[in-house]
Amino acid sequence: MKCGKPVGSPEREFCEDCERTLHLFDQGRAAFTYSGSMRKSVYRMKFQNRRDYLDFYAEAMVYAGERHLCFWRPEVIVPVPMHWKKRAARGYNQSELLAVRISRLTGIPCERKLLRCVRYTGDQKELGRNERLRNLRGSFEVCSPNRLNRILLVDDVYTTGSTMDEAARALRAAGARQLFFLVLCTGKGKKSLHDTKSVLY
Repeated sequence: MKCGKPVGSPEREFCEDCERTLHLFDQGRAAFTYSGSMRKSVYRMKFQNRRDYLDFYAEAMVYAGERHLCFWRPEVIVPVPMHWKKRAARGYNQSELLAVRISRLTGIPCERKLLRCVRYTGDQKELGRNERLRNLRGSFEVCSPNRLNRILLVDDVYTTGSTMDEAARALRAAGARQLFFLVLCTGKGKKSLHDTKSVLY
């Protein structure tokens, strides 16, 4: 119900992480679980310059989030920003490219420069949630605090939620009232009912 991650039984509303963590966003959804072929696909997109995957990704994200977008009614799409060093090394911010495509598909305006990353955090793949939170604290800054009532954050992968929470922290401090997110992939969660499936919609 909160982050969109698969849960262990149809009676449960929250994943184990959301049961013990007070997230700073309101709600979020993903198109796929971050496993199997999707994990390989995302790796190729990020590290082998497969930007040709992005159109399909964006369409799948909009399809997966269509019902929620109607309910959330976001006024603006904001991509999770990347530090300039990471962007220079990769050549692009995949979250920004996804956000632009989702904006075209939905008609919701995209504000690419509203939020920026002001601190280099390095690779977080091997860090736990608490370590990620400490590493990320103070990483984001709001550049132009306007149109901040209902914001849709866009990123490629949601795992612990620490990046989304830190982005939400900066936006809430600038006056944002409701914060939602749409991501390509989410972690499977523990005791998932969907261990053999990638598609969530």
